[in-house]
Amino acid sequence: PHIIDISDFGALADGSAYFAMELLDGPSLTKVMEQSRPLTVSRIVHLAKQMAQALSAAHAAGIVHRDLKPDNVMLVTRGTEKDFVKVLDFGIAKVTGETNRLTQAGSVFGTPHYMSPEQAAGAGMTHATDIYSLGVMLYELAAGKVPFDAENFMGILTMHMYKAPVPMRALVPAPQEIPAGLDAIVLKCLSKKPEHRYATMDALVADLEKFEKGTMPDAVNEMMARSGGFNVPTD
Repeated sequence: PHIIDISDFGALADGSAYFAMELLDGPSLTKVMEQSRPLTVSRIVHLAKQMAQALSAAHAAGIVHRDLKPDNVMLVTRGTEKDFVKVLDFGIAKVTGETNRLTQAGSVFGTPHYMSPEQAAGAGMTHATDIYSLGVMLYELAAGKVPFDAENFMGILTMHMYKAPVPMRALVPAPQEIPAGLDAIVLKCLSKKPEHRYATMDALVADLEKFEKGTMPDAVNEMMARSGGFNVPTD
């Protein structure tokens, strides 16, 4: 339900392709961030769970989105739910296991600020690529800025591959606005090595639900155990 519905597709007489999809009446996540910043932590977690559930369904079907960004997420009203997530634009999605020129190794597709390190390097991509990109979006929702920015395309890609993200709590005036549990979850998503991120979107949802219930997310102990140290405040 969190992925846009495509109802028909085909080709016109002149050879151009078309598809028909559901009409989404609501703002993009980009627009929401512009108008409602800062978002509350509870709202961020609510949106994060829905995005992860959408991508879990895509991954279960063997599809990696590869171009996750706020412009490709819309919030619509469904019944009494005003923040119902719809993920769209699978235009450069990769179907796992299929080989063609679009998805060959060495090709770089996507939006630089939201690319995973392996995507930036033109290496092979798996569902872990989407986990990283979702982490970038959550970082931006909570901290008000993307983790990596530079003056040019290559500068951004290099930072994704080699630079550690600044903990979100260090970027806001009042660190207590971003709980350590959420910081740890996002930083785990932003791990450079795919195997250090969440194994699945469902595992990410489970950790978000632990955080939501007030218990310690698994990411906290894991991030504290890594070299470089992840500090949990005394409160």
